[in-house]
Amino acid sequence: MRSDRVRLIISLALLVAAVVALLLPGGRQATGIAKLFSRIKLGLDLSGGVRLEYRVDIEKGVENPSAVVDDVWTVLRNRLDSAGYTEAVVKKSFRENNSFIIVEIPDATDTSFAEKLVGSTGLLWFGQAIDERDYDPTTNPDDVNLATREGAQWYSDKDGKKWYLIKKEINNRKDLVLSGPRISEAVPTVDQKGVANYVVSFTLAREYVEVFKNITKELYVPEQVLNSGTTQYQMALKKRLAIVLDDKVQFVGFVVSPIEDGKGQIRGNFTFDEAKELAAILRSGALPARLEKTSASLVSPLLGKDVLKQSLNAGLIGAVLVIIYMLAFYGVMSFVAVIGIFYALALIFGFLAGTGAILTLPGIAGIIFTIGTLVDGNIIIYERIKEEIRGGKTPKAAIEVAFSRSFWTLFDANLTTIIAALFLYYFGTGTIKGFAITTIVGIFSAMFMNLVFSKFLLDAMAGAIRVRKTGGAQ
Repeated sequence: MRSDRVRLIISLALLVAAVVALLLPGGRQATGIAKLFSRIKLGLDLSGGVRLEYRVDIEKGVENPSAVVDDVWTVLRNRLDSAGYTEAVVKKSFRENNSFIIVEIPDATDTSFAEKLVGSTGLLWFGQAIDERDYDPTTNPDDVNLATREGAQWYSDKDGKKWYLIKKEINNRKDLVLSGPRISEAVPTVDQKGVANYVVSFTLAREYVEVFKNITKELYVPEQVLNSGTTQYQMALKKRLAIVLDDKVQFVGFVVSPIEDGKGQIRGNFTFDEAKELAAILRSGALPARLEKTSASLVSPLLGKDVLKQSLNAGLIGAVLVIIYMLAFYGVMSFVAVIGIFYALALIFGFLAGTGAILTLPGIAGIIFTIGTLVDGNIIIYERIKEEIRGGKTPKAAIEVAFSRSFWTLFDANLTTIIAALFLYYFGTGTIKGFAITTIVGIFSAMFMNLVFSKFLLDAMAGAIRVRKTGGAQ
């Protein structure tokens, strides 16, 4: 009895969590029953989105232009996946002796928002800030001459409000140059020194750690100097570390201790979405060619309402036929399968709403596939129950034996499907990942329903189970 109570509590807790995720505010505008699913993000084929087209500007003399286009495609694909746009479509197009990259981002409503992610070259480098201005110094001859004398260049911050004179060679040492390093990890984190802002914490790849350590040693300024307000402090202003991305200054600050592990942070009063996009750009690396935007537009759903309605009707008809079949052959036990279908759907949709995963037509196919898996699991258990009852056991005892003997069969069968879906997710891109996600979540939901929740339900209705000597159950 105690185990049944635990099963019930866990099952209800998961169901409540799924319903809460569906009902939280922040979804798109909807009415009626559609409002229940308003927090689920839909793919380009279901809800439309943003379509961007870029011409790939390949330098003359490149031996293999198609390889450059392939590299651009790979970087953009990784960049979108890292930012959570796994359902985005990246396509290559060739016409009039030019190469184009077409990016379609589902559920996006702002073209400029998408352009920030796609259009960045992602070139990161570290330098030494030796001066600063509150105006554009490139229009002042004295400031231009200063940059020439120092062998440096003026760069603005990302808002264009402040300008910094930055050297790429730290203290004029040619061995202390760090441009375009590979980032092994970059994640958005809460800024402990700010108020409700985010920073991007990054870790350099191992081969760049030593030079970064030497740069921070060269620019190290003791804290007592920073608090002195003396001539030493004025000299320290010429020894600040600068982090520059796409020729925009992201960070300028003092190095108060050498950094020996290759880890750092980029501060810029980022929102979470801005920090997430910057992290995705850093992880995916620099684009191997310049992109020239040729068009940006909002697109309508690729599937009309009629097509979507027909798909849903087909799924509904199929579910009804399955329910009729189950009622005919398994009697009262079939109600557990019906409850299980709705329970598993609630968990799947709750997961999609709670995590922000994007649902597309292949994703819907994954959901329908898992419903079939759930019914298959129920049939295996029901057939075992019928055999045990025909063998002379009571319904309660038959249920216990059926679950104990069916557990590993169902577990192994579902595990192999999950492993296959994990390979699809890891090696696939775009809509393939969408299918894999819904399949994985659906299989876990079906497993939980088959092995945990349905046990509780069958125990509760054990007294009503009747099995004929031959044929079905009632």
